[in-house]
Amino acid sequence: MKEGRTDRRVLILMYVLAFILLWEWLLPVIELTDTEYIGVFLYFIAISFLFGLLRMRWWLSIPLKIIYLFWSIHYVFFKTAMFSRETVALLTDDLMSNFGIIAAWNWEGITNPFRTVLFFVLLWMTIYLIRHWIEVRKSILLFYALTVVFIAVLDTFSSYSADGAIFRIMVSGLLLIGLLTISRISERHGRKMGTGMFATFSIPLLFAVIFSSAFASFMPDRGPVWADPIPFLKSVVQGEGIGSGSLVSKSGYDSDDSRLGGAFSQDDTVVFRATVPKKQYWKIETKNTYTSKGWEQQSGQTMPVNIVPGSLIAYDGASAILEGSDFLQAEINMNEQLPYLVYPYGTSKIHTTTDVVLQNRVETGQFWVMKDGEEAELDTFGIDIVEHKYSLKALRETSMDDYALETVDFTEYLQLPEQLPDRVRELALSITGKEENVYDKAKSIERYFARNGFVYDQQNVAVPKGNEDYVDQFLFDTKRGYCDNFSTSMVVMLRASDIPARWVKGFAPGEATTNSRGKIEYKVTNNEAHSWVEAYIPGFGWMPFEPTIGFSNMTDIEYDLELDMSDPEVREMEEREKPEVDRTETPAKKEEDGGIVAFFEKTGKFLRENAWVGIIGIAVVLFIAWKVYTHRGKWIPKLLINAYRKRKVDWAIYTKQYKSLLKQLDRYGFKRTDSMTLSEYAKTVDTYFGGRQMGMLTEAYERGLYGGYTAHADWAVLQEIWEDLINRASC
Repeated sequence: MKEGRTDRRVLILMYVLAFILLWEWLLPVIELTDTEYIGVFLYFIAISFLFGLLRMRWWLSIPLKIIYLFWSIHYVFFKTAMFSRETVALLTDDLMSNFGIIAAWNWEGITNPFRTVLFFVLLWMTIYLIRHWIEVRKSILLFYALTVVFIAVLDTFSSYSADGAIFRIMVSGLLLIGLLTISRISERHGRKMGTGMFATFSIPLLFAVIFSSAFASFMPDRGPVWADPIPFLKSVVQGEGIGSGSLVSKSGYDSDDSRLGGAFSQDDTVVFRATVPKKQYWKIETKNTYTSKGWEQQSGQTMPVNIVPGSLIAYDGASAILEGSDFLQAEINMNEQLPYLVYPYGTSKIHTTTDVVLQNRVETGQFWVMKDGEEAELDTFGIDIVEHKYSLKALRETSMDDYALETVDFTEYLQLPEQLPDRVRELALSITGKEENVYDKAKSIERYFARNGFVYDQQNVAVPKGNEDYVDQFLFDTKRGYCDNFSTSMVVMLRASDIPARWVKGFAPGEATTNSRGKIEYKVTNNEAHSWVEAYIPGFGWMPFEPTIGFSNMTDIEYDLELDMSDPEVREMEEREKPEVDRTETPAKKEEDGGIVAFFEKTGKFLRENAWVGIIGIAVVLFIAWKVYTHRGKWIPKLLINAYRKRKVDWAIYTKQYKSLLKQLDRYGFKRTDSMTLSEYAKTVDTYFGGRQMGMLTEAYERGLYGGYTAHADWAVLQEIWEDLINRASC
């Protein structure tokens, strides 16, 4: 890039204004994609502008930006040590896999790390263009217009509110255009404007822009003259922008499940901590109506039941509890508040330390807190748990005819949409038709996914469009998804087999740790948000099932009958009997990874837990790098002298020495214009330093370059002159 002559302090102000405009591009992108890493991109923009201000050479700036890009990908997507073999392998495999995806024109299959790399490249190119427009073209009108259009379109057609953004864009954009206009006029007339003159013109401009923008924002809003065309435009667009799958949701509990599908990003935010002796599934609510796109709760809303804290709760499945059941206590400490309480299966009492009333809606299983007639929140509460124990012998004695003996109305739990494809029903019946009892029918569907090529994936998850059915798409087209796909498909196939079922939402058990009191504590984050299945088993009530690959069913089964080794229950029984510690995943070859890898792993863990140390460290390193770079004129000559002293001087070496001297003189302040010959340039240098050293070196260079005289007898003398002059030009 051939920069124009712009005062450095004025250029800093222009870059700050351009940074604000770029920030306004990032804000809606981050908000609409539900991403929390805007700082990563803002730092990249700031670093790029800083390198431009320092006039950093490309061979230094490009590697530094690539290192930052690599660190950003690692920080957002990987939890391993930054420079470990595992991280490099994961990143390399991810990037290489995307080349095949792109070659197959499967743009939707591109992974999120690779999308982020592409976004960084786009930012990189945009910043380069902005610098070109500011320093060379001295016109930013095109980018400013695009920014206004971009924000206006998003404000109109999306949920993004650009009220404050419009004001910021108008002020910063108009001010930047005004400053560039002043700079362009001064350059056109061949006059270099200093900071003082720029301030003389720009300060009135600044006040005019800010005053006019503020005045316009406080003026009364008259309202639109034409009717709003947006509802009409949305009515003719299929999908209306909901569940398109182009946006990435964030993991965590959400009460709206009307449109399922699409990728989601990880969120390590801790929601609550549970002190409890055993793993538990944490239930929040159930839903009963499948719409072919998602779930809703459409049954009549009955009056909630008031429950005094500490009193006995009548819960589903109580009849299935055997005599001598174990009793557990759980203590829940909330880090993030939810609209409803979380509770495990077998909850018999809920204890609170404050004077509140609990309310329970039976049909959905939701519990919430009321105080003085208004909804309240609990930071901590206790739960008494009666463990469910199901007799396998009794479960296998159930039959479909037993439903006629139940008093429950199962209509809403057998509901299926009329447009459900027939092949879904046919598949369900083919899976369950071989089993005789209700329990084994349900278990056959639960085991179906792990045995038929289904894949657990949080990123490359399709969203049904038009008349497509969510379950049909998963079962027959993609076979790829996460808990919502597996659980919804199982509920639908259970209902298609005439087994009442409902969809359950809550949290998986979480990560087990030991707290300061020496008790087992489970840390549950937004990443543990989960959905599973409850099927109604005659004589037992609602029983949980876990069809999602990679998750284990926590239901306590009493194996009170002899099992054949070919029975699928045998394998599950062996898994349950293993000590819990054996089922926890441990890093492979942890003891073998010593030396440099272990060092980086420990360093990475420390930096993740102490982010401020990393930020300060990066700032110190950047400051040191900046100081080293800005003082390069002092240490580069010494390195060059030591390097060339070890070589035998000839024409090839002398050519390199002379060119390095020209670069050093340029750093020192002797700028050579395009119209200046080497001889004229040498006279300028000699006039400053005195003598004819630069003239002698230039004569030898020109005779070799233009006259072919490359066999000079006095190379050693020229070497001494060169060393003396490059030392004197040290700055």
